[in-house]
Amino acid sequence: MEIIANKMKISKRLLAIAKMVPPNLPCADIGSDHGLLVKYLLDNQIVPFSYASDNKIGPYNRLKENLASYISSNKVKVDLIDGIKNLPENCLTLIIAGMGGELIKEILVKDFSKLSNVKYILLAPHGKEKELRQFLSKKNYKIIDENIIFEDHFYEIILFKKVDEEIIYSSLELEYGPINLLKKDENFKKKYQERISFNKNLLANYSLSPSRKKEIEQIVNSDEEILKELS
Repeated sequence: MEIIANKMKISKRLLAIAKMVPPNLPCADIGSDHGLLVKYLLDNQIVPFSYASDNKIGPYNRLKENLASYISSNKVKVDLIDGIKNLPENCLTLIIAGMGGELIKEILVKDFSKLSNVKYILLAPHGKEKELRQFLSKKNYKIIDENIIFEDHFYEIILFKKVDEEIIYSSLELEYGPINLLKKDENFKKKYQERISFNKNLLANYSLSPSRKKEIEQIVNSDEEILKELS
């Protein structure tokens, strides 16, 4: 379904997430904050219904205000709560964006049984992408799309689909993303060129323990090898 960008102004990152949401399926946006992503999805008729939650009263009140018309028409259910413990059974897509990767994993681990009906998981974490790929692949979720967006920082967006068996990825696929490695996207290259520069600066200008120095050198070598293969 074509997304109509002029209906509502949202950030480049949220727009990229919206474009990866599976269409025509009820979804849940956890940590929805202001609710702009959910409003965008409903304004553009990408999803028929959404559950939207936040665990802080300020964002929750903004959420209710921004989604008031959809709440009154029963197209949105809002919740003031942590995590996914109240995830409705009819939500087939789970979206968690704008949180640290460790927190996202904690949320998923704590109430994983609530995901029994979830066909798709769309994540846009702040770091720890490798750990999330590893965790969900062992839980029978396959990576079917990935994207890297730059908006002040580089953000990775990962779409998982539930399958019948555990997915085995190589260490490189877990680190960099199997779809990213296939796409050879310019933002992917720029992200790791920037990481190489940052880490080389660390090695050149800071006193590091031998173990930390070795760890960073290995990361630099791996990033340089990947970029060489993609060039």
